[in-house]
Amino acid sequence: MNTVRTRTDWWLLWATLFLVSFGLVMVYSASAVSAEVYYHKKSWEFAVRQLVAALIGLPLMLWLKYSDYRRLRHGAAVFVPLVLVLLLLGAAIVLDPRAHRWIRVPGIGQFQPSEMAKPVIVVYLAWFVASRGWDISSRFSTLPTVLVLVVMTALIAAGDLGTALIVLTPALAVYFVAGIGRRPFMVALLCLLMLAAAYTLQRSYRVARITKFFGLTEEKIQQTPSLRWLAVRMAASNAARDDRHQVEQSMIAIGRGGLTGVGLGGSTQKLGFLPEAHTDFILGVIGEETGFLGCAGLLAAYLVIFWRGLRAMLLLEDPFGRYLALGATTVIVSQALANMLVALDAVPTKGMPLPLVSYGGSSLVCTLITMGLLMSVCDRAPSR
Repeated sequence: MNTVRTRTDWWLLWATLFLVSFGLVMVYSASAVSAEVYYHKKSWEFAVRQLVAALIGLPLMLWLKYSDYRRLRHGAAVFVPLVLVLLLLGAAIVLDPRAHRWIRVPGIGQFQPSEMAKPVIVVYLAWFVASRGWDISSRFSTLPTVLVLVVMTALIAAGDLGTALIVLTPALAVYFVAGIGRRPFMVALLCLLMLAAAYTLQRSYRVARITKFFGLTEEKIQQTPSLRWLAVRMAASNAARDDRHQVEQSMIAIGRGGLTGVGLGGSTQKLGFLPEAHTDFILGVIGEETGFLGCAGLLAAYLVIFWRGLRAMLLLEDPFGRYLALGATTVIVSQALANMLVALDAVPTKGMPLPLVSYGGSSLVCTLITMGLLMSVCDRAPSR
């Protein structure tokens, strides 16, 4: 293997460290009160757990950063993690019959296998598409990936549709950039939409979120004959009818923050008004306490990740490195964008963490692993 001169991409490294550090501060601020009042824990409980996850994820990120990404261009490095993740996803469905998300390890805690699927699918896509070369539109280049994605996303979507859709985004990006034909790309996109629709209809609370987002109240649905099937589907569950409560409280929090915010620790929406403020809707607390300037700084950090990843993809001549950079960038930035759009009521509500910021050990560790893969590529990209 030829040696490649490496240089640290400081833009990418500092953006990552900023997001992790900022996330630790905001997780403590958002969870301190609720930890004591609602969970009967110490005020620092969630922040310490997040810190432990960071102390696990950061060394893994640095190890991958200083490792040559080309060592992953091997079947064993691709398929062993892929099979392991599929087995863990299946185990989560069996061991967590209610949510189908978590695997609990006595004495250690719980982790979410769907988060592990993100870096694993990025490596698989980069390896497979690079190995196919110009023959990217043939059925031999699309069917294997379709089978892998169908199995993986079906297992994930059983408990978390949002994460399943995020896992699919790097596949669309990589195949599009690789030059797949318009017809197979449109077929794949149509299948994605059909899959999302099927899993949305599977759970009545998902149907309720979609209908409320588009202003379809239960009264309107009952009065419209062509939509009465939705009323039957929604009535199949006792899901809360106030499905917009979280997003409305998030909008109130962001609006209250104004330009500079009310100051760290000064949020009132986190005092029981905004449920789970330290997880999926942490942007509301960030907007309230740090204002528009804090949110702009957060967005700037994600834009740096997008810029450096896109730059590496454009400069590298190695196809595996190019697709690895594209996949890692896509999976992180698309999730960040989706979380922010939900918090701003621009898309229907779907729970997913803000990468590197929201509380969640599995999410933080696996996102740092993905960042390590991206850093390994960016550090080896030409400097021009």
